[in-house]
Amino acid sequence: MMSLTFSVSSLHPLYKYKPISTTTLPPKPRFLSIKSSLDDETQKQTSWVSPDWLTSLTRSLSLGRNDDSGIPIASAKLEDVSDLLGGALFLPLFKWMNDYGPIYRLAAGPRNFVIVSDPAIAKHVLKNYGTKYAKGLVAEVSEFLFGSGFAIAEGSLWTARRRAVVPSLHRKYLSVIVERVFCKCAERLVEKLQADALNGNAVNMEEKFSQLTLDVIGLSVFNYNFDSLTTDSPVIDAVYTALKEAEARSTDLLPYWKIDALCKIIPRQIKAAKAVMVIRQTVEELIEKCKKIVEIEGEKINEEEYVNDNDPSILRFLLASREEVSSVQLRDDLLSMLVAGHETTGSVLTWTLYLLSKDSSTLMKAQEEVDRVLQGRPPTYDDIKDLKYLTRCINESLRLYPHPPVGCSAFPS
Repeated sequence: MMSLTFSVSSLHPLYKYKPISTTTLPPKPRFLSIKSSLDDETQKQTSWVSPDWLTSLTRSLSLGRNDDSGIPIASAKLEDVSDLLGGALFLPLFKWMNDYGPIYRLAAGPRNFVIVSDPAIAKHVLKNYGTKYAKGLVAEVSEFLFGSGFAIAEGSLWTARRRAVVPSLHRKYLSVIVERVFCKCAERLVEKLQADALNGNAVNMEEKFSQLTLDVIGLSVFNYNFDSLTTDSPVIDAVYTALKEAEARSTDLLPYWKIDALCKIIPRQIKAAKAVMVIRQTVEELIEKCKKIVEIEGEKINEEEYVNDNDPSILRFLLASREEVSSVQLRDDLLSMLVAGHETTGSVLTWTLYLLSKDSSTLMKAQEEVDRVLQGRPPTYDDIKDLKYLTRCINESLRLYPHPPVGCSAFPS
């Protein structure tokens, strides 16, 4: 996970429409002061001990002594071990990509991973998902959180759940949500940043974007305001705890978390279980509340692009569709949106702003496009097609720093 902190004295030009607050802002500065954990040159501690022997051993266990695939095998050094075992997994994978190229193998105990970063290879895997490839490890280590939700569902279950959810994301819904949710939440973030902008304070934007996207997901999916931009939300802490546990499980040499007895006594597992409980209880309460309202009003979808004017949320649409689905399945699907949706979107915003801050000319072009298209008014859904340069900036951010940075698919045996 990247930590991103910078002075917000130059953030407000990114938002050209008039914010709710009438506070007078200083003239637009032409710089952005930024500090990122990626720029930290601090050297890790070294030792005379090297785990090269471990690499050789696990290579034999995973690949066999006579591996003729021709794919290079990453060699873990001491400085990589802390990141591999519960640390920032992305960093050693990125380093090995530079060392070995866009495709290499990683032998870890009895497991054998093929790591790919080439766009053509990634496209091949994604196009053939469900026939030649499965979600494999990522589903295995995330099931404790997502259950049977479509974030990790496969085959016919994934197809059925996707078919049930996609109709809720129609054009009319998106238009309403952009106006009522996206713009309002963005304005609230601008308000929060104004005091820091006036004082030149540094702000952790990764944290702010995470709060922003949780508020957006809460309102657009559940019609519930977590208000995490202004209050401490236990849901954010729970989400990060659960996601960190999923990443840690992907690098555990032994899957001890599959043993229930151990999960009840190991602090890390106890903390993860409590986090999942917080998330599930929150989602279940929101579902039950909405279900009662739908039943009382006798609501039923009677048009293709249906939106309830008082509650345009995805949850309201799904309940009004009267689909025969268990409460647990609905909970897991919506939990997938809440957890995966807010965390991934927050990451995209963080990386995009990081890259823009590193290139003043690109930032200027993006600002000029926003000025020209919006003309000082809040954006609408129809404006997205005209924000072509900004869209390309976001796409480039996704290309350079896709999220999640680690995806695991498995070859069917």
